[in-house]
Amino acid sequence: MDVTGFTIGFFFGAFLFLSGLANPDKIVGTLRLKDLHAMRTIGVFVLVGMLGTWVLELAGTAHFSIKPAALVSVPLGGLLLGLGFGLTGYCPGTGLACAVAGRLDALVAVVGMLLGALAYVLLYPSVAAPLDKIANYGTTTLPEVTGISRTIYTLVLVGGGGLLLFLTRPRATGTS
Repeated sequence: MDVTGFTIGFFFGAFLFLSGLANPDKIVGTLRLKDLHAMRTIGVFVLVGMLGTWVLELAGTAHFSIKPAALVSVPLGGLLLGLGFGLTGYCPGTGLACAVAGRLDALVAVVGMLLGALAYVLLYPSVAAPLDKIANYGTTTLPEVTGISRTIYTLVLVGGGGLLLFLTRPRATGTS
């Protein structure tokens, strides 16, 4: 029996709790731009993932599956996800982690997510598939469109993102 998925899921959930991202108040605070802990943590995850993927690509071990650049359906899906995120304080990962930990509100959110996924599957042929065809640029990437290498994009985004995280880091306040 392969337990890789279970093991990765276990550690993912554990890191959500350890980083504070499983707290719905943190998520709602981030969406209200009052508590940027979650945004900064996700930023670190994205930058480390981007850098790691780039290194794996250089080593020849990364295998990309680039999704189509559908400029109508993807932002619309993001908007729906964001609405659910803001209403519940949970994304799919944090919702599942908190539901497993026994939070009833998270369990309700996860049931809602599953019902939403079912609705998507049922409506895809008549609603989402036609939207996918509008402003769809295929598997085009920014390096391909601009002629700038993936290495330059990666270094500029990781360097700039790292600098932004450093400059916006929380500072200890001197209270006496």
